[in-house]
Amino acid sequence: MATMPFWKRMLARNNTAALSFVLAALSIFIVIFLYYTQNSFLEAFEAKTYDLRFKNMRGPLPPSPDIAIIAIDEKSIAELGRFPWSRDRYALLLDRLSAAKAKAVMFDVFFPERENVANDRLFAAATKRAGNVVLAVAFDFDKDWRVTSITRSLPEIERGAMGIGHINQLPDDDGVIRRNPLLVEQGGKQIPSLGLVAAMVSLGIKEFTPGDFDIALGERSVPVDGDYRMWINYVGGPGVYPRYSFTDVMHGRVPAEALKGKILFVGATALGIYDMRVTPFHGNTPGVELHATVADNIISERYIRQGGMEALVDMAFIVLMGALAFFLTTHLRLYGAIPATAVLLTGYIWFTYYMFGTGHWINMIYPIMSAIAAVLVGGGFRYLVLERDAREMRSMFSSYLSPKLVARLEKDPDAARIGGDNKEVTVLFTDIKGFTTFSEAHPPQEVVSRLNEYLGAMVQVIEQHDGTIDKFIGDGIMAYWGAPLAQPDHARLAMECIKAINARMNELRAKWLAEGLEPFTIRGGLQSGEVVAGNVGLAGKKMEYTVIGDTVNQAARLEGTAKFYGVAYLVGEETYQRTREFCRYREVDKIRVVGKQLPVTIYEPLEGLSRLDAAAADRFEAALALYRTRDWAGAQAAFKAVLDVAPGDSPSRIYMERCAYFMQNPPVADWDGVFNRAEK
Repeated sequence: MATMPFWKRMLARNNTAALSFVLAALSIFIVIFLYYTQNSFLEAFEAKTYDLRFKNMRGPLPPSPDIAIIAIDEKSIAELGRFPWSRDRYALLLDRLSAAKAKAVMFDVFFPERENVANDRLFAAATKRAGNVVLAVAFDFDKDWRVTSITRSLPEIERGAMGIGHINQLPDDDGVIRRNPLLVEQGGKQIPSLGLVAAMVSLGIKEFTPGDFDIALGERSVPVDGDYRMWINYVGGPGVYPRYSFTDVMHGRVPAEALKGKILFVGATALGIYDMRVTPFHGNTPGVELHATVADNIISERYIRQGGMEALVDMAFIVLMGALAFFLTTHLRLYGAIPATAVLLTGYIWFTYYMFGTGHWINMIYPIMSAIAAVLVGGGFRYLVLERDAREMRSMFSSYLSPKLVARLEKDPDAARIGGDNKEVTVLFTDIKGFTTFSEAHPPQEVVSRLNEYLGAMVQVIEQHDGTIDKFIGDGIMAYWGAPLAQPDHARLAMECIKAINARMNELRAKWLAEGLEPFTIRGGLQSGEVVAGNVGLAGKKMEYTVIGDTVNQAARLEGTAKFYGVAYLVGEETYQRTREFCRYREVDKIRVVGKQLPVTIYEPLEGLSRLDAAAADRFEAALALYRTRDWAGAQAAFKAVLDVAPGDSPSRIYMERCAYFMQNPPVADWDGVFNRAEK
């Protein structure tokens, strides 16, 4: 048997499985640690998935109908001259917008220096007269994000304005603007962003209340991070909001109905003014559209949330994805686990996209990395060690085991216990009747060709019924069920197999007769019971998995005994007891084989495997009962009656001869009805 004891193999396997689990768990923990510390490298990748979800997965959304852009564009510069323009033109613009009854005018433009007294007063008066103007301010920060300076419009212009809003945009390290600081602290006051002020005007809200991770606007709550930055839910690329050329509005070429009741952002869209920003949708987006988008998000309550709840979901999925991926490695082979993990990751990506559509940014990179790490680290180690056992199983059993059973062994190599184990099995021996005579009467090439055709057909049938082919013994076959893998229904499988063998042999005989060839007829013996199963031979030279024990010997002797009784198959007591409910039998005899003291009862399976039909089998059973009571004359007459309906029934003929013998030579008084077989 194999050199390593089973308990050592099992201990090594359990240690390997435990270590692979520990490695997988450690890899998941490392990913959680990286998530908690917000690793900059991985965060950069996650930020790119934010962009991907906008541009390549979700696409544009319909913008708020309450917002439009007054564009300082190429057309306006061509008509009005080089930018910046004189303030009297802004005054005229405000008068046009007031006449059109615009709801608010949000300037993404500074007026920090004096132009001349007349134009400055004209614009200040127009601002005050409109009563709905919000002016821009901008802050400069030091490395600790403390305000160092502020840029704002002239005091007399600001005094006439409804309010101010900062226009600072803080791009991420890659230059993409993904968040907007809704509040900036300056001089003990919180200055709102231009987009936040626009939303408050649109909603009719005059005050805001900063919280820990939100800003309250009346009944509404705007989600922000600890620095009051809001993730921008971009609705599209450049031009998503209606644009009206500054010069067209100023000259009255835009219908008042298009401007009525709108929140109008005045800002540069011309490339030459260099107020372009990088967004997930486009690398050249006018900055004024970012402020409009922030206002749109708040008005429409279309937020992207990445707060405490999302963080808990992220960590839960880091653990879950890693655990599921590792689970796949424990239940599938490598080439199955990899595509299964890919399907798992695809499903998770779809989930993050779905959640993004509902306004929740669920992390994509860390859970995916957790799953991949669990497969590569934990699963990879497992495959390197445990797949070695599976490869051993494949090489050992693939030549004489059905592919279905080989696949089961690969999943659980220890199921075979190739070092030796007791197994409950059913063993089958078959043999060709008169094959020696056939071999002597035909050329060797024909003998081998016919034998290969026969054996090939038998191998297919046995494998289809999940049997294990142990060996070919000349023209004989030894097969068994219940090893190397346990099969609780091994006896039933064996009986179904011999029925299929009989059907296949009928097909072969018809074929051979049609070809003018001499057909084969086979016989067999089956016995169920306990055997010792394991590897035998010389390690590294010649090894084979087999079963040994008294059950094997009995099956072999039943095959030989079938020849004596002239039947196709004989079945032992154990097989009979396991299959009697779905297979009809007749009891043939009680025999005592050479070398054994205890008798065994042998049975012939009927239902297409015997010459007897059910009525003849009943007559045989009645005749056998008379024989057991020593009614020799009655038994002889009863067996003759069986032969009258089944002339070729060899057991009935044998019993008639015995009855005649016992009439002349009565058995001893304590005769037990057992026939002593003198041959193996």
